[in-house]
Amino acid sequence: MRFSKTQLLREREFRRCRGASTRDVDAFVYFCRHYVRIQVPEQGSVLFDLFEAQVDIMQTWMVEKHSIVLKARQIGWTTLSAVYALWLTLFWPDVNIVFLSKKEANAEFILGKSIYAYERLPEWMKERAPKRLTKNKKDLTFSNGSMIRSLPSREDPARGFTVDLVIVDEWAFLDNAEEAWASIEPITDVGGRCIGLSTANGWGDWFHQEWVKARAGIGYFTPMFYAWNARDDRDESWYEAKREALPEWQLHQEYPTTEDEAFIKSGRPVFDVDGLGQIKVDAPVRGRLDPDMGNGPKMPAFVREANGPVAIFEFPRDGEKYVVGADVAEGLVHGDYSSAHVTSVKTGKVVATYHAHVDPDVFGEAPLALLGYFYKTALVGVEVNNHGLTTCKALQRVKYPRIYYRRIVDTAYRTQQKMVGWRTDVKTKPLMIDELARALRDKVIDLRCAHTIAELRTYVRDEKGGMHGSPFDDRVVSLAICVQMLNHAADPDYEREDEDYTSVWYRIKQMMGEDSPESMFIGGRNVRR
Repeated sequence: MRFSKTQLLREREFRRCRGASTRDVDAFVYFCRHYVRIQVPEQGSVLFDLFEAQVDIMQTWMVEKHSIVLKARQIGWTTLSAVYALWLTLFWPDVNIVFLSKKEANAEFILGKSIYAYERLPEWMKERAPKRLTKNKKDLTFSNGSMIRSLPSREDPARGFTVDLVIVDEWAFLDNAEEAWASIEPITDVGGRCIGLSTANGWGDWFHQEWVKARAGIGYFTPMFYAWNARDDRDESWYEAKREALPEWQLHQEYPTTEDEAFIKSGRPVFDVDGLGQIKVDAPVRGRLDPDMGNGPKMPAFVREANGPVAIFEFPRDGEKYVVGADVAEGLVHGDYSSAHVTSVKTGKVVATYHAHVDPDVFGEAPLALLGYFYKTALVGVEVNNHGLTTCKALQRVKYPRIYYRRIVDTAYRTQQKMVGWRTDVKTKPLMIDELARALRDKVIDLRCAHTIAELRTYVRDEKGGMHGSPFDDRVVSLAICVQMLNHAADPDYEREDEDYTSVWYRIKQMMGEDSPESMFIGGRNVRR
């Protein structure tokens, strides 16, 4: 059988586009630049002329088993992944690829990019290539046994067939990001690969946690970050135009310059992230408070331990008054933490913190009461929501003398009631958070705790106006309550004369017990024999 020159030239082109293997970057780039057409706004259908960053990322995608990509918006990565999927399935047999996205429409949109590129290939190339067997929005199947399928993230891409590559689009925005990975991960054990793409969606979610692990050289993924200027046609004037058009949080989310900017500033932070970044942190002395090694609960000893729950930045000083703010968790090992901050009334310095998983009643009876006594019988304010009431009752049970009580006005009877603990609600939460932000901004609070600063940086405001941490905010809440306690430290209700624990009178009272009289003349207990 004789072939014409045109047929021979086309065959050479086809083989050049296919390349020597599925890892032939040069072949893929040649295919894109000479035969693949994509849609570009205001330009229509144009050849896919890859820019340098796109060529760079392909060298990683073709080699690495797991890739995680943090990217700016609209830099062509989704289109690139769709064309890559087409190249693999068109030129290589028995390749099964899944596009996974938040909703079915999103997944079909990505597959639509593959279909668009295929339909605009030269007719001779489509004749030479395997035949397309399906014509719908959910899959692109070829006669060589290769296929691209689009799925919403709620479905299991591993169920029922073998998958060679899963491409996850906007992973940080999936409702079930972690479950999606649990479904995908078994595929990779039998030779499959995974490419995860996403802009940031704040700090602390599953995508961010995997990114941090990848940057640390642990976990599954090879990380790649591409900023807003990854495209060759974007310059500073383009960026300045975006800066003027978008809110700050949206600018950092969609067009980040750094990884830190992408994750933290994209989450609509409540506190001044730049200001927090300028705070100089100190390394605390860590340990625990032990009444047995001291002189009882009112004079506990500080025992140094490398991983102790108490972190001390400044030991208690004679003549100073302190306040404690506490946030109470349920106590579950994998749940939120119970947290406390201790602040000097005189200097505003956060002198100590407590952070651990502990049952609410134990939190009040032991660590919180001990912390209060250790810092000169500090005024202790506990968030009473949920399990906080249990902690307050425990403080009352051990007769801790300086517990914060809020005043409730009964308008019907025109009376005031005192209720134990600080209650956070729709009225008090914005107040306490705003006052904490002001205290930090005006340097009323001298904070040196790196862990607290980390939580403040990731405390965000959501679309509905609610505020929460990502993923934790227990330190934020306890510090905010601590600031509120500063406002009450001088209230007459909480004033008391601090006992001198080294005095003879204190020792006499300790020996006589709680039923000893308030006053006694010298020799009053002597008995004539």
